[in-house]
Amino acid sequence: MNIRRHILNAAAGCLAGMLIAVMGPLSAQEPAGPRTASMLWYQEKEAGTDIYPVRIIVSAGFVRIDDDDDGGDFVLLDRATRTLYSVNHEERNILVIEYQPREPRVPDTIRFDEVIEEDAAMPAVAGKQPLLVRFTANDTTCYRVAAVPGLLDDAVAGLADYARVLGNRQLGSLHTVPAEMQTPCFLSRYVYAPDRHLRHGLPIQEWDGAGYQRSLVNFRAGAQVEPGLFALPEGYQHIRLATD
Repeated sequence: MNIRRHILNAAAGCLAGMLIAVMGPLSAQEPAGPRTASMLWYQEKEAGTDIYPVRIIVSAGFVRIDDDDDGGDFVLLDRATRTLYSVNHEERNILVIEYQPREPRVPDTIRFDEVIEEDAAMPAVAGKQPLLVRFTANDTTCYRVAAVPGLLDDAVAGLADYARVLGNRQLGSLHTVPAEMQTPCFLSRYVYAPDRHLRHGLPIQEWDGAGYQRSLVNFRAGAQVEPGLFALPEGYQHIRLATD
């Protein structure tokens, strides 16, 4: 799996002519010693792909997304600066997306809604009953989520930080997205309300009509992880996404 698509597909839009190569001592570091974090393991599938693993590690300072390989490529969010880093070991470079404050203004022509259902047939997770939520835009179903309220709220907060940073970046590059792709569902999911699927608890299943699926297969609260998982490799070229 190329973990970089978590940024390129969801946030960067059309990048042609927008990258500036730089060398510099950019860093994202946590203090020495094991860090307490929540760990989530998902299986994910997109249209035309096989199922692949996604591991998410959320600490107080960082969110790391990878393919369950400590030495593999990864995406890192510095939650304090809201800077995103995407590390590619084969190419020895790091894509850097620095946060730029923006005010999203939802067009009057777009209406978001959601339908919440509680399905008693769904098994409880950690003693909590999942909710089924159908998210719509202009009465069109965009995607569905099964979420568990009150489960790993710290991890959910980290995922929401990540989703909002991606949405902010997508808003900044919206002019590069073809008009025919800017459907109400696209705009709600990736630009104006990128974290709304996290407002009902930890997602254990997500799916849409285009072939995207994600299922939680394991989780661990209060895990002790090495701080190196939140460190950027030294000596790599940094490629900074140009500001708007």
